[in-house]
Amino acid sequence: MRSLSSPSQLFNTTMTTHGLIALVAVSFLLVLNGSQFFLIDSFSDLFQALLLGTLAGGALQVLQWLAQKTVPIIRNMSALLETQFEGWTVKEIFFVALISSISEELLFRALIQPYLGLWLTSLIFGLAHWTGVRELRIWVPLAFLGGLFLGALAESPLFGIPGSVAAHFTINLTSLWILTHKRGSPETS
Repeated sequence: MRSLSSPSQLFNTTMTTHGLIALVAVSFLLVLNGSQFFLIDSFSDLFQALLLGTLAGGALQVLQWLAQKTVPIIRNMSALLETQFEGWTVKEIFFVALISSISEELLFRALIQPYLGLWLTSLIFGLAHWTGVRELRIWVPLAFLGGLFLGALAESPLFGIPGSVAAHFTINLTSLWILTHKRGSPETS
């Protein structure tokens, strides 16, 4: 399988794209809802949402790991993605997981989902993960299902947007970690 781009090019493109997504989402949320949207009512509620989101994201990762072990098309997708993220450092993994989870949750769950609903927003979220690479075509329905999961968390009073961000961060962080350390690659910092 071929590499889509160099690791540094992929990192820079991902950070730039998700930085722009975050800027657009925050700008629209400020215009539509004002600054009160970003106020924290209760730090204990925020901590609870972040903890529950992290646990929910971890639970979904267990299911994803099992699917990768048993479903050939998912195993093939992972093999291709391993080549894309090979050589990423711990810092790159962390920052991409962080910026992508925050930007995508603000855009899809906080900005779009209240207007288009859970199902349509999840469909758009799935389509946003289309790469045009045949071996990665399974990523679209998997992202759609992930969008339903994250969207349901965002609508839950126990989780809300902070919980969906925490779940998304956990999913991205563990996925990237597994992909970059699967072939016994040396740990980088």
